[in-house]
Amino acid sequence: MPDPVTSQLCLVTGGTGLIGSHLVQRLRAAGSPVRALVRSGGNTAWLENLDVELAQGDLCDPQSLIRAVKGASTVFHCGGLVSDWGARSEFHATNVIGTRNIARAAAKEKIHCFVHLSSASVYGYPTKGRISEHAPLRSRRIPYIESKILAEQEVWDAVRRDGLKATMLRPVMVFGPRCQNYVGEVVRHLAAGSMLLLDDGRHVAGLAYVENVVDAILQAAATPAALNQAMNVCDDLPVTWKDYIDALADGIGAQRVRFSLPTRVAYPVSMAMEGAARVFCRRQRPLLTRLAVLELGQPQVYDIGLARQLLGYTPRLPYHEAMQTTLEWVKQNQ
Repeated sequence: MPDPVTSQLCLVTGGTGLIGSHLVQRLRAAGSPVRALVRSGGNTAWLENLDVELAQGDLCDPQSLIRAVKGASTVFHCGGLVSDWGARSEFHATNVIGTRNIARAAAKEKIHCFVHLSSASVYGYPTKGRISEHAPLRSRRIPYIESKILAEQEVWDAVRRDGLKATMLRPVMVFGPRCQNYVGEVVRHLAAGSMLLLDDGRHVAGLAYVENVVDAILQAAATPAALNQAMNVCDDLPVTWKDYIDALADGIGAQRVRFSLPTRVAYPVSMAMEGAARVFCRRQRPLLTRLAVLELGQPQVYDIGLARQLLGYTPRLPYHEAMQTTLEWVKQNQ
């Protein structure tokens, strides 16, 4: 399916991140003019090579966002702090207050569509069943998840209060070229022999290839029926964490992971490690975090029926092709 092409200006926040960078690339390839919100002093060479207009600003600076949104027809909000470890105040400032600021700026400009990238983590990793958009949101008192739930509330508040035209997507674990969390970090641990599995890696990983996620983003922006809806996005495949991590290990010629912990042991250990890090005011990420344990230690099975129905969304690139492209990027950047 060809990308929806628009002659109207698109603003992308988080244009140097995983999803945002691939989105910018696709928009420019389709002929769409793009403006990217970038921080002062950031590395923007890649964006400049794509002939992207750069808007200096920050999600925590409302005035800079008003300038960045000016004249845009569509805003793709991909920016934010994504990590399994960090200060609650930092997550709140970037993900919650930052989303409030960009949503209000977009509503004031009366843009055509605001596509907000949330996360499937907002469901809190239920242990059973196929997770649909009707599942309750649960933060588990984890700062990242809490901030994503509150960010969603900021978007819906702007819809009700300010008339913002918004669509929300909740992708699962996104992988592909330029992915640091689920590719770069895993590869580094595999190379060092420090990677471990939880429950022998038997849980479905719920992965989403980045280009498939971009498909959903573009389709959401072009589908009026998707306004005021939140939709799950994943590749809907039974790929387990063992399948995925073994493929990365084989691709870089590393030994497959042999060590595994039961989730019932790993979670309390992660709580203790996080507690110790807070007591001693350590900014460095603990060896185990609660969010990492939930991601690897619970089945990630999400229902994408609503995205199929409203967007006509179907994961376009199969897993083996996605993994091959990802491994090519790893080898070029190893």
